[in-house]
Amino acid sequence: MTDRKVLAAQVQRRAVRRVTRSIATSVITIGAGFWLVYAVVAVVVPLLVRRAGNEMEHGVLATSDYIARWVAFGTAIAMLATILATHLAAGGTRRALRDGAIRAAVIAGVVYAAIGALATVGERGLFGALGWTWQRADALTTGDGAFAVELVADTFATAVYVLVGCAVVAGYQSHGGWRGTLLVVPGLVPLALVDLVTAGGSGHDVLGNLVQIPASSAVAIGLVGGAAAVVLAAGWLHLHLHSLRLRPTR
Repeated sequence: MTDRKVLAAQVQRRAVRRVTRSIATSVITIGAGFWLVYAVVAVVVPLLVRRAGNEMEHGVLATSDYIARWVAFGTAIAMLATILATHLAAGGTRRALRDGAIRAAVIAGVVYAAIGALATVGERGLFGALGWTWQRADALTTGDGAFAVELVADTFATAVYVLVGCAVVAGYQSHGGWRGTLLVVPGLVPLALVDLVTAGGSGHDVLGNLVQIPASSAVAIGLVGGAAAVVLAAGWLHLHLHSLRLRPTR
């Protein structure tokens, strides 16, 4: 009995690693391509503006978090949809899918945040070289520790988008087109929450004027709220995977 438990645990760990690797590698690879293109644009546009004799107040990267989060979201959807049926048909567990997706979301979040931070440093350096003043729009703070705060906040945001993307796939797989589409709506809650508290993304544009967060507590609310959004998104994914079943193909 003990040997069987040990073997089952090993199989489970391998399954979790496969899911983690599949999702994280895809999200990071596609994300790296996005950031590469965006970095080129972030360099070319200011140079063209300078050549025309004008000056930019905000860099091109001011809008990068909008797109980067949806890139992670869309890639997570595509990758989980690719591996889900094969994973279950091969005897993989729903728990392995859940744990692997959560780990992949955290890994992708850290990598996206790190790349975004490096891109921001580069853009700020370019503005300095051009003699311009660089400032980040919609930052949680511009004081001490701003770099670390934004790094953590962006990690939370990407992780939430990956988890909700995975939940969308599980919802459609279990409930079909109509109910799966309806279940997308509650999944927007953690997306809106993380956008609002981290002062980024399209959710902040929609809700930022409706929900005013005091500047004095923006960092605390951003970090605590961001962590809460990750937990909420992970719970939403768990609910979908708990009742996950393979639907017959037609």
